[in-house]
Amino acid sequence: MKLSPLTIILIGVSIAIIALSYGVIMVYMPNDKETKYYETYKEQLQTEADKMTRAKARVEKAKLMVEQKAASWREIVAAHTPSSDLRDGGINISAQGWQLTVDSRKFRDSVQRALNAQLHKGGVQIVGAGPRIPDPDENASSILTSYYNYPALKFPIVIFDLGQVTVRGTYKQIMEHVQSFKNMPRYLAETDGLAITGTTPLLTATYNLTLVGYIRGSSIYPPVPEGGASANSSGGGGGRNGGPALPGPLPVPKGG
Repeated sequence: MKLSPLTIILIGVSIAIIALSYGVIMVYMPNDKETKYYETYKEQLQTEADKMTRAKARVEKAKLMVEQKAASWREIVAAHTPSSDLRDGGINISAQGWQLTVDSRKFRDSVQRALNAQLHKGGVQIVGAGPRIPDPDENASSILTSYYNYPALKFPIVIFDLGQVTVRGTYKQIMEHVQSFKNMPRYLAETDGLAITGTTPLLTATYNLTLVGYIRGSSIYPPVPEGGASANSSGGGGGRNGGPALPGPLPVPKGG
């Protein structure tokens, strides 16, 4: 039987359709699914990689912030904390308890001199006797607690609430005077409640003053026990002179 040209063409088209269908069903569709799977997996990996990149960026940013804060704190330590040398107006808290009571009186006088110098900043005149730094405890067993607030606080610190201060001067002098406490050497000073009265050019101002001193050091000598027993009998610690290591965040700057 002889096939017509049209029949031959139709048979060829049918065979082509069958071959194409086989290719689509058996080859293309599975490969397409696998391709989409790998595309999805790639996108997931990229998402996780992006998360890691952002996380690393946040870590680096956090490290930078810590370094910046540490640098700022080191500047504060260098400029606004007392020296650890008694001869330089500071205090050495690693001294033996009885010696610390003697040294603290000298330290108190040094703080008073620093305060007196600060009180005349701006050219104002102090009205009355002016604020006075409290005397330290003379009891060797309690001076760390009563005067240096340790271990009530995590590191030794003197806090002097000096009450109300009264000064007299021009408005400019008064404002320069009050603002100068922000830059008081070796101490952190806080003023509040400023009130100005009088008639220009001579005015009277009152404000409340608090003085704070973070104490430098690397160790604290054990307190002297009640009854006068030797401090060495209280046991050793991890710091210098047999005392406990100072837990505070105040490193001693080089040259300090």
